[in-house]
Amino acid sequence: MRIAAFLLLFLGLFSCGGPANRPVDVFVWDQLRAHEDPERVEPVGTCEVDEFLAEMERFPWHEQAREALKFRKNSPTLSVTDLKTDRSFFISSAVDDSDRLGYFVGYVYPGEEGTRARRYVSLYEVEQMDAIREMVVVFFRRDEAGLKRLLGEQPKYMDARDHAGWDKYLEMKQKFI
Repeated sequence: MRIAAFLLLFLGLFSCGGPANRPVDVFVWDQLRAHEDPERVEPVGTCEVDEFLAEMERFPWHEQAREALKFRKNSPTLSVTDLKTDRSFFISSAVDDSDRLGYFVGYVYPGEEGTRARRYVSLYEVEQMDAIREMVVVFFRRDEAGLKRLLGEQPKYMDARDHAGWDKYLEMKQKFI
């Protein structure tokens, strides 16, 4: 009896640790408009590739980029996250002083084990929405090599490490587990 109680206690201790990060085979998406607070962005819901591509078509990129420039607010952004691989892909738009529309795409992926940064972010400048559509399809296929090849064809804007976003990500992921 004492052995059974010990085993139950042992299992209970390990199941109550930090937030679980087990794979969930689902993609979730969100959007950030120019006037919204990025800290309050919540996932809109789950999606498949066709649904996300349709949202990209409906999103008012130019209007939102103008608003962001006028009010010096957030870049309007659509984002999709693969909860199975802990990777995200996002698209942001911006306009220059001549009202020319351009895009930034970002790829967020897990950091290496044992490093302070839990995730890395690579950001690229992309001029054509057609190139972004192709990247989205490859992202949904979970073809990382193909995505990196397509991203590598674009001018790199910057690389960064995400030190703070991991806990927020795990909190959001728990809603879908």
